[in-house]
Amino acid sequence: MKKLVSAIFVSLIVIASGCNHEVTVSEEQAKSSVIELRNGNIGKVEILSTELKRGNYLIEWKNEENCEHGVDSVNAETGEIEMITAAIC
Repeated sequence: MKKLVSAIFVSLIVIASGCNHEVTVSEEQAKSSVIELRNGNIGKVEILSTELKRGNYLIEWKNEENCEHGVDSVNAETGEIEMITAAIC
């Protein structure tokens, strides 16, 4: 019985520590990275919303002057940016 309780306890600790992702990139850093990436020769990028989900910032942006908008994912640990959606009118 003690072995079973110990095994369950150790399993819970391993699971809990595996789910604990440390955020090393701040929300402001993530926004700045997206703005830097998406700013072009025409217009300026405006951030519409930011949400932290499963270790990634989901950042919705738009550039009215060149009629672009989209959503980028920024990894909160590495800062890597991935385009989720993008569209031009």
